[in-house]
Amino acid sequence: FLLSSSSRNLSSSFSRSCRYFLSSSLRTPASSSSCSFLASSSSSLSCCSKGRCRECQEDLEQDDMAGVGQGCAHQYKDHPSCISGGRIDASCCVDSHFHRACHFKPGLISGVVCCRLPVQSPRIVVKPPHRLQVHQRLIFLLSCRASGMPPPRVRWYKNGRRISKADSRISVLYSGDLLITLSRESDTGLYTCEVTNDHGMDIANSYVSVTDNKSGCADGARSPLMHKSVHACQGTWKGHVRNAKSLCGKGWKVCSHRDRKTLRDISSVELFQLPGCYAYNAASRRNSCRRCKSSKMAGVGKSCGWVSYRHTSCLSYGRIDVFAPNMTSSCDYTEGLTTGILCCKKVKRKGGERRKCKPRCQNKGKCIGHNHCQCPQGYKGSHCQNAICTHGCGVKGRCVKPDKCRCQPGYTGKTCRQKARPCVAPCVNGGKCLRGVCRCPAKFWGKTCQYPLQHVLLAQMNRTEK
Repeated sequence: FLLSSSSRNLSSSFSRSCRYFLSSSLRTPASSSSCSFLASSSSSLSCCSKGRCRECQEDLEQDDMAGVGQGCAHQYKDHPSCISGGRIDASCCVDSHFHRACHFKPGLISGVVCCRLPVQSPRIVVKPPHRLQVHQRLIFLLSCRASGMPPPRVRWYKNGRRISKADSRISVLYSGDLLITLSRESDTGLYTCEVTNDHGMDIANSYVSVTDNKSGCADGARSPLMHKSVHACQGTWKGHVRNAKSLCGKGWKVCSHRDRKTLRDISSVELFQLPGCYAYNAASRRNSCRRCKSSKMAGVGKSCGWVSYRHTSCLSYGRIDVFAPNMTSSCDYTEGLTTGILCCKKVKRKGGERRKCKPRCQNKGKCIGHNHCQCPQGYKGSHCQNAICTHGCGVKGRCVKPDKCRCQPGYTGKTCRQKARPCVAPCVNGGKCLRGVCRCPAKFWGKTCQYPLQHVLLAQMNRTEK
């Protein structure tokens, strides 16, 4: 511990490790000529009238702030407290009455007793992703939050070189996270987070790949909607919304109800704050996402005719229609209402490729994708190799078939949790040992099934005489 002459205000909590350290280390509490109140780096102590050691609380009239030194207000050698050898108070009874026992008093208190917090080597608690793919002109964040005592220092490196603060796009946040805005292809590389203090070091790596975000529009214009799989393309078309596919680039299509999973990745801010109104081939009927047949064409943007925050649709939040409720709605282009179309990226599918599962699916499992087996009831595993026992087989058994366990020697029962009791002598004549007793067939009896029944014996004798 350390005696400090600083007159800073006390804070609100106390380190328990410091409390027990004081009780074992301060053997002569009145050895100092001045008076210092007891505190850790963040709190103060108090001893109540019953001699208990706890936090200093101003709202209790019986609490007094504890201290160390000859200049303290009260000293009791026979009273228990947070220190050994007696009790010392740095406040007066009047102070506790007016709820100011925990306050600093000039002229009465000389300083504070500071306790060193326990040391801890640094450890990264929240690590960045192992791999991250980002499109150009977007923002990405690499997390690196660590614990340790003293608090560790965080440094970021790219490809082995420490990241410079000269680039205004790159900043290390107070939490230790790395924030990069308006990403470029030159930002591709291996990023390393290093946390250190006087007692150790910990590192975490993340490889970031920045790729060109090519436009999904036929004219190559930049989309105002910043999403990797959904772009907003301006233009007009004739007839039904599905005819607007000419506005989408190669490898893109008009978004429909089948793309609801991709559409729900769009944030609510982009949905309602996107300039204009962009339609897509979907409609909301009875709070469900369906294909646009004749009316209620769905859209995205703040200029659309109808916006509802409580209805559900193909989007992640709310519902947006191109036409207002007081208008005759349709699924066709209407001049002055739509700015363009939403184009979704096509999913690449290799034609003619056979589904392969290696190793093969076992126990009549069905291969439904690349190394993806659909298991029958009662089996599980990557290739349906594990049987399922509903009640388990314990540590002394193994599930070999659905709800059937194979027990180790010396154990029995449906779940292999019962110890087997062997019979004193082996069972004969077809008898079976169950729980230490031979169970005999119908024609024999005895402890080991060694005696045939009398009528069976007589029948065998008569047969011999004939």
